[in-house]
Amino acid sequence: MQEEPGVLEHNGSLRVKNGGHGGHGTPSKAKSTPSPGKKENEHTSIVVHSEASADLLRAEKPEERVVHEIVGCLKMRNSMLAMGACERVKKIARGYPVEVANSNIMDELVAILKDGPATALAGSVMQALSIMALNPEGRQRVCLAGAAAPLIKFIRAADLSRPNLDRAVTLVMNLAADQTNRRMIREEGGVEALVEVLRVAPISEPVMDHALGALHNLALLDAKAKNRALDAGILQPLVRVVTAKGLPDTDMCGVRSRMILTELLKMPSTEEKLAAVALEMGVKI
Repeated sequence: MQEEPGVLEHNGSLRVKNGGHGGHGTPSKAKSTPSPGKKENEHTSIVVHSEASADLLRAEKPEERVVHEIVGCLKMRNSMLAMGACERVKKIARGYPVEVANSNIMDELVAILKDGPATALAGSVMQALSIMALNPEGRQRVCLAGAAAPLIKFIRAADLSRPNLDRAVTLVMNLAADQTNRRMIREEGGVEALVEVLRVAPISEPVMDHALGALHNLALLDAKAKNRALDAGILQPLVRVVTAKGLPDTDMCGVRSRMILTELLKMPSTEEKLAAVALEMGVKI
């Protein structure tokens, strides 16, 4: 059975196409609401959880006046008004992800990322974009608006001490659930950036788990992404994970690493490269 790219829900669970397990992640137990006109090969729309239903009913609509107010506050970057506006966006985006993604709010959110992804405001922006990315059309709009480039540049530094690294990686993982986005992320250098995270991240840390999830989404159906991952040296960190002592078989980092290795072994010469890496590291696969 072929795996499907996974999406991390805003409640922390993983969703895969059609609610199936797809070999990685735990799908949400909540029912999903398909969006009108959804293509067959796209993922389900935003999941509405029962505990959040009341909040969705109270969410204001992104009408012109609301959008104008929010954009004005977001422009005041260093103020509490900007943070408050971002929280407002998160609430609205849960009920109207596509409408927010197609409004002027999106351009302002991406501009904040370009100003500097390590700020508290940028972290809140990433959370808002992650909510929009739960919707197929929303995640496409996030990438088309230019969010991928500043995220990937930030991830490539692989500085675990900087705030928002895991949020950035998680957002890229969710964006990579879309085929068009995967090509864009690949060409922006997303594969190499994520491999850099694998090199430095401690095993079983959330950022390691999410980087592996993003790479699995990118490389699952893309030979070019697989080759770029191999050229970037992905085998060393994967071998480090799968040979780690005391790691439970159910650990998601181990599960995802084995899944990625399985895909990479379909590429020519990978088996020989893997044997050479294992020999160099002094471990048995």
